[in-house]
Amino acid sequence: MSNDAIVLLREDHKEVRRLFREYQGLADGDDGARRRTVQRIVEELTVHTYLEDELVYPRIRQELPGLAEEMDRAEQEHHVADLLCEELHGMSPDDNGYDAKTAVLIDAVERHIEHEESEVFPKVRAALGRTELRELGERMQAVRETAPRQPTAGGVLHRIADALEG
Repeated sequence: MSNDAIVLLREDHKEVRRLFREYQGLADGDDGARRRTVQRIVEELTVHTYLEDELVYPRIRQELPGLAEEMDRAEQEHHVADLLCEELHGMSPDDNGYDAKTAVLIDAVERHIEHEESEVFPKVRAALGRTELRELGERMQAVRETAPRQPTAGGVLHRIADALEG
């Protein structure tokens, strides 16, 4: 597997999209499979947004100040996804709004991914060299091991503690 940060992010996107298709293909009556799939989506998105928010976006802001507005937008899109993930994490498929909330999450994340892959990643690849993308990717892989897996207050507290230390 490549250590290139953009390759790693695209692989995350591919896995999330696969899980979206899996969820969309499940029968309404299969609550157990739907819950397991949504929980996997929540975990994948929680790790992915954490890596981008903590490592990738700050680097983009540093190296490409012209993308500051796009990073602001991306961070707000992550915030919305995080809120939906937190709500879904505490729900079950028979709860009112479960499927609607999941559909909104899927739509929002699909748009985010499309924008990131078509607009942001090419600019980042052009600005950062192969070595820098590999170093960022290696850092992402190391942090992935300890990244939050569930959208809980613990993840937020971890970010606050990091900010206070920095």
